[in-house]
Amino acid sequence: MIRVIGLGSEMARDDGAALEAARRLSSDVDVEVLLAGRPGAGLLDLFDARRPTVLLDVVRTGAPPGAIVELPLAELTHATIDGKPLSSHGLGVAQSLRLAEALGRELPIGIFLGIGGARFDPGDALTPEVEARVDDLVAAARGAIAALRGHDA
Repeated sequence: MIRVIGLGSEMARDDGAALEAARRLSSDVDVEVLLAGRPGAGLLDLFDARRPTVLLDVVRTGAPPGAIVELPLAELTHATIDGKPLSSHGLGVAQSLRLAEALGRELPIGIFLGIGGARFDPGDALTPEVEARVDDLVAAARGAIAALRGHDA
């Protein structure tokens, strides 16, 4: 079964967009959805090398809010946007994956999908421009899930 991991914080405005997308995917058949919040290094414990994974997060990019970013999970260890590592705050996603490599942990085959955020201040409402693109993130995740089906054991 393919695992979908949603990262972010619903109490930091747009940072909750990936969690909302993951929640919308939770009714999909044959997909396990984990709402992980901001796991830091705990992200490593959510990976299972035998289970293809779609990782959803909110990113800060130079692109307009709501822009969708897609990368193979294996390329994420060195990924930066505007010179900054991709982050789920605290220990970033890329740093967590580098830590996994350093510890000799095998990562799953997978796809990272990010949605650009605009505001990360306290509050539980997404900005209108990000809210308008959450369904696009869900559609991209469904496409990633379909692409990973052949790797599902």
